[in-house]
Amino acid sequence: MEFYFILGGIVILFFVLLGIKEFFSEKFKKKFCVICTSVTLTWIILLAFNLYGLFEDKILLGILMGHTSLGLFYIFESNASEKAKVFRLPLLLTFISLIYFVLSGFEKISFFILVGLWFVFGLFYLFGNSEAKSFVNKLIECCKNW
Repeated sequence: MEFYFILGGIVILFFVLLGIKEFFSEKFKKKFCVICTSVTLTWIILLAFNLYGLFEDKILLGILMGHTSLGLFYIFESNASEKAKVFRLPLLLTFISLIYFVLSGFEKISFFILVGLWFVFGLFYLFGNSEAKSFVNKLIECCKNW
């Protein structure tokens, strides 16, 4: 039953924020995502409740946090240069890891794996020879049109 109350809370937040959005400037209205904000505020509130032992459903919390991380990923993707898009995989895995760390605790090995991943992709980004560029282009194109 708790799940349905949370979904209802997201719906209520959606309509409240939709109304509040009308008071914003036109420029800000275009960038303000009511759905994203509703979901994000919900998981922030639930995370606070979780810290005080008032909410225990970490699966639902993780799903909601995942939606926010994917939204941030899409913002990066739409604003990044083509060359910087080589970092999509490390960025997405970093977001996933941060959610995992928040919900389950920090693990040093995961941190080192992420640092290594960022380092390797940083090398791909910096390489100038044609073979590396071809590989980087394949990485960038992998998810472009699906």
